[in-house]
Amino acid sequence: MVKVVLKGITKRFGNVVAAGNINLEIQDGEFFTLLGPSGCGKTTTMRIIAGLEQPDEGHVFFNDEDVTDLPTYKRNTGMVFQNYALWPHMSVFDNIAYGLKVRKVPKKEIEERVQKVLELVNLSGLETRFPTQLSGGQQQRVALARALVIEPNVLLLDEPLSNLDANLRVKMREEIKELQKRLRITTIYVTHDQEEAMVISDRIAIQKNGRIQQVGTPIDIYNKPKSLFVATFIGGGSLIEGIAEKVEDLIRVRTGNIIIEGVSSTDGKKIRKGDRIACVLRPESLSLEKPEEPSNRLEGVVEWASFVGPMTEIRMNLENNRLLINAPSDIQVPIGKRIAVYIRKSDTIILPVEEEKL
Repeated sequence: MVKVVLKGITKRFGNVVAAGNINLEIQDGEFFTLLGPSGCGKTTTMRIIAGLEQPDEGHVFFNDEDVTDLPTYKRNTGMVFQNYALWPHMSVFDNIAYGLKVRKVPKKEIEERVQKVLELVNLSGLETRFPTQLSGGQQQRVALARALVIEPNVLLLDEPLSNLDANLRVKMREEIKELQKRLRITTIYVTHDQEEAMVISDRIAIQKNGRIQQVGTPIDIYNKPKSLFVATFIGGGSLIEGIAEKVEDLIRVRTGNIIIEGVSSTDGKKIRKGDRIACVLRPESLSLEKPEEPSNRLEGVVEWASFVGPMTEIRMNLENNRLLINAPSDIQVPIGKRIAVYIRKSDTIILPVEEEKL
């Protein structure tokens, strides 16, 4: 079991900062995800942990050992890449056994460990097949087995499910999570898929432009985003921008004739009267029925409605602001009808407008 600590990790490629003063502490046996849009530096951060990239500044620790200058093969990390990187001319057995052979593990032990990991990833009986004879999900399992068979201290997974179809992705992420918990191996996972990160992670670090924006459990990040970027990147929702009129326990926002009250989830960021701020309205928090708790009432015209199985999605025009509402599946609302929706003030997230978002 290994705790991974990053202290002041910085990596530049020319003028581009791929990792900017990153400080993270990943606990023993934790499933930790680096989440962010393409080009945000999450893969670079993982490669620094693996020893495939050298940081310009900062240090990487495995427990109390500084491994910053330690070569990859001495860190005992197992890595699964986006394209699996299987040897096409090698059988399943030989692909999985490759790392053990390089480490000069005795032949009998190699056979025992490969058979054990084949059972672990449900590939028993496929030892003699070649990668081209396997489905995408089976290839993914081979790559995972190859990483696990060396009994790594840390398992690193770089977008491992991105090449799979939607249904198989859901199945495989559940298998990976279950396997990780059973083995209790410290796991660091890279993805740009917000739903995947929410489902699979113990904690998430959201990264943007090389810098960590927020670290927390999926529930905390979703319910208490620290910035507008985090709020809109994970979970999404409708945005209404306006000016702060009142700043107390509840912050009041005005834009045109719209007045909304809500709470701020920022730490150390004070919103002052007159500041430009934005309301984040989650579609599942908007209701066609008035709740008993104090709530905001918003009235507009239905522009679009669609039945999507478990719910009906409604898009409403509110003084040229578009609100997306997840309504019960049996609701039928004609386009062009004027309706009122409600959101509890405690569910209305209010955050400062970030300049780069304008």
